[in-house]
Amino acid sequence: MSYFEEEEYKKPFSIKIWAKIIPFVKQYKKAFVMAISFLVLVSIIDVVYPLFQRYAINNFIVTKSTEGIGKFAVAYGCMLFTQAMAVIFFIKNAMRVELNVAKAIRRALFVHLQKLSFSYYNTTPVGYMMARVMSDTGRIGQMVSWGLIDMLWAIIYVIGVFIAMLILNVKLALLVMCILPVIALITMYFQKKILNINRKIRKINSRMTGAFNEGITGARTSKTLVIEDKNLKEFSVITDNYYNYTIRSTVLNAVFIPIVLTFSTLAVCFVIVSGGKLAIKDPLFFGTFSAFITYAISIFEPIQQIARVFADFVSTQANIERVTGLLETQPQITDTPEVIEKYGDNFNPKKENWEHLNGDIEFKDVTFKYPDGDEYILTNFNLKIPAGTTVAIVGETGAGKSTLVNL
Repeated sequence: MSYFEEEEYKKPFSIKIWAKIIPFVKQYKKAFVMAISFLVLVSIIDVVYPLFQRYAINNFIVTKSTEGIGKFAVAYGCMLFTQAMAVIFFIKNAMRVELNVAKAIRRALFVHLQKLSFSYYNTTPVGYMMARVMSDTGRIGQMVSWGLIDMLWAIIYVIGVFIAMLILNVKLALLVMCILPVIALITMYFQKKILNINRKIRKINSRMTGAFNEGITGARTSKTLVIEDKNLKEFSVITDNYYNYTIRSTVLNAVFIPIVLTFSTLAVCFVIVSGGKLAIKDPLFFGTFSAFITYAISIFEPIQQIARVFADFVSTQANIERVTGLLETQPQITDTPEVIEKYGDNFNPKKENWEHLNGDIEFKDVTFKYPDGDEYILTNFNLKIPAGTTVAIVGETGAGKSTLVNL
């Protein structure tokens, strides 16, 4: 087995690279805008929930009264119903964006692959192309829909929570904010390491896909040459590397999450200690105290999510570079505009203009070697096959029989 070494993708986050997929997203901009709109509504309601909690504690629990609880229950129920419907429509539109963007890119790749020259297929393994068409496009579709939308939700929620906390109590809000820079630095440190490992995992996964493909399509050749053991050893090296890097990624996540949870718990402790003192002095502060605890517990997950999604964006950028790199690959042999004007192309042929073919085949002093080869397969080769005749091409292995037929 031989493996195609693809390019390393280590560029920092770039808007220019992501802009290359805008034409595919624009085809489904209505669903994209709808998904974002419903997500904004969900984010706002998430921020408002603790304020309902504060109102209920101050007006019903502290005062030991049920006056107005009916109207409160109706308003709360309406908010729950609105959020539930917003989530349904958000998921529906986000899934539509994910599937359709991936479908549009796959279709563009499929069409483009049929335009490329034979030389591209001589030097590029099928597994590499399959990984671009299936895995990379699926990853891009997920990030455009769920990744981008999740980050937007997290940003809106964090900003909304900060505003709500500052309105409720500036001192407690500043206590919570003091922990955020520490968590942000820890998150950036671990996400960078996790990102680098995940990039290696995806590259190995691409090689593994190629190895599977070669093992299946080349099974007859492997059995003929009796190289099954050699193939297994080479494949085992790939799977071992995949296993080792996956374990390293899992360990980093296992260390990262408890550290962040520890600092998040410290922030909640600060709120409980400082807010508890204020609640003892002023019973009406109990509602605000409860809302703050809810905000303090919930705000750190979106911050982690922003860092995680951003790291995924940087990682997915490599998928975009691979896909657009394939789309930007130019055929070595192309028809001139005049030929296309008269005869059409592969997808829009103008058969009415095609001349009648006699069927004679003739080679005159043909010299040929493959783009990735060092030796010439054919040198000054001549052959004439009249129409209607049958020719058998025989010779030793490697003599150039398949090459001649392909030419």
